[in-house]
Amino acid sequence: MKTLPAELLRRWNGICRMRKYSFKLFSTNLRNNPKIVEEGGEYARSRSDRMFIELMVVPNTSKDDLGIIKSLLQDVEVRIHAPHHTMGFDAGNKSLEKQNQHIFSLSQYAADLFDAKTIVVHGGCGQGQEIVSESARQIKNFNDSRIVVENLPVIAEKELFLSGNTPEEISYIREKSDCGFCFDFSHALCAANYLGLDIEKQLAGFFALQPTVYHMCDGLVDETEDKHLHFGEGNYPLSHFLNEYTANNAYITMETGHGMPESIQAWVDDFKLITSIEKEK
Repeated sequence: MKTLPAELLRRWNGICRMRKYSFKLFSTNLRNNPKIVEEGGEYARSRSDRMFIELMVVPNTSKDDLGIIKSLLQDVEVRIHAPHHTMGFDAGNKSLEKQNQHIFSLSQYAADLFDAKTIVVHGGCGQGQEIVSESARQIKNFNDSRIVVENLPVIAEKELFLSGNTPEEISYIREKSDCGFCFDFSHALCAANYLGLDIEKQLAGFFALQPTVYHMCDGLVDETEDKHLHFGEGNYPLSHFLNEYTANNAYITMETGHGMPESIQAWVDDFKLITSIEKEK
């Protein structure tokens, strides 16, 4: 069997291992901001070698709406984000197990519809091993190999506490539930700040868990709550995060911007900025 010349092989491996970036859409955008879905789909389709879409499946989204979104995102790779605590999902709460299963089932339907390779899931609300253990148990019972659990900040909305803040807690959930991992940089930074932990050690610990998916945004390095700023609006060392702690073939969702966008231009600017600073390992 003939082998490829070394230079050609290197180029081929580079193509196969190129990072891909995502706009984050919500299933409700079809009704409240259809222009974003159309524009996002068109842009991602035109750059299919570098882009995908992460779709947050909001509870009670109709299957008809998901079908319409699929048609608008035709030929675009789509990955799924399941609902979290703001939408009635709390994997750390045993009394909500049936509700959680019902909510998650729509994400599974969407993942089947879009042939998604991953479904991002949050652990439970609260602190302590009991919450982490319950989160692992419920995630295991979802019985879906596409699940990737996301690390979370300690606090959200100033008073709500979340679990899954450290590499140790995420490693426990992964081991007990046999799921993958979604590495959120801002969440890791916020949690480290709140807990008084060394940021670099936390980042290295999360990266060592071999993430399947990544979430990135900008923010303030000394904050304890996630800001979801557009790239360049904060002081995160984005180049360091990207080039030190993501793989060459990483799937990176750009979780940038708050509120309802008027167009995708700010996201396009984010995409251009982040791709301009990436380096191949």
